[in-house]
Amino acid sequence: MGLLRIRFGSTVKRQLAKPHDTIVFKQNAPELAPAKDSGITVILTAYRRAKYLPDQIAALRAQTVPPTEIWVWSNSSEEELIDVSHLADRVVVANSNFLFWGRFAMANLARTRYVAFFDDDVLPQPKWFENCLNTIEAGHDGILGGSGVILPPAGGYSNKNKAGWNGLHSTEVVPVDLVGHAWFMRKDHLKYMWFEQPLHWENGEDIHLSYMALKHGGIKTLVPPHPADDLSVWSCRPDFGKVVGRMNVATSKTKDHRPLRTEIVDHYRADGWQIVSVRQAN
Repeated sequence: MGLLRIRFGSTVKRQLAKPHDTIVFKQNAPELAPAKDSGITVILTAYRRAKYLPDQIAALRAQTVPPTEIWVWSNSSEEELIDVSHLADRVVVANSNFLFWGRFAMANLARTRYVAFFDDDVLPQPKWFENCLNTIEAGHDGILGGSGVILPPAGGYSNKNKAGWNGLHSTEVVPVDLVGHAWFMRKDHLKYMWFEQPLHWENGEDIHLSYMALKHGGIKTLVPPHPADDLSVWSCRPDFGKVVGRMNVATSKTKDHRPLRTEIVDHYRADGWQIVSVRQAN
């Protein structure tokens, strides 16, 4: 049998001769360490507000219990990519916008006992990780977060009843239905997020995570103490979150997702979700 010969036109030849596009990082990441039963891996995001990453990373390095590693998940956007490899330990760049799901998926690769997540408009205070670890050690293990929502008993979604940096400032741990802005949990709890497909991929990752963890693992969602007289343990510096969060740049700020979130909540309640107000009434 003769060899199969394929002739390429001159245009194709010129395309094949072009050098491949490359992304060159200022710093390469080291090899991943073996898994260990300690430490914290932080997942940050870059979409349209990457300029706030240096402040976030500085605040994380200054924690009384500093993280083992800081990773950055960068979704595709219309803005030019900012290389933060010299600030973070690992950087993953996607040519797609995986919204909020990419960061939670990437956290499954962490080699530490705990994983933590922060929205790009959140600046943790110095004792936030210490606060989370103390909460777990005191017997309140779960999906911990900085801005918790207690859903209304009548159904649907509403975030009017909150606990955390932008809600009830309590000296106690507060049970809630879901948390946002900042998450802290054992890595093992993250697996429940993937036990079922989300009802919608466009929004509701916080609702999905908390319900899946409760349904499949009996893992509750909690807000660690946010005392009014000690901001050092808070999940977010209030002025940073409130000012930056109002900027009309995040998807959550440019589109009303409340109808979709109501649909998700009602669907999960019909599936058997016992929300906090119902559990406390029984």
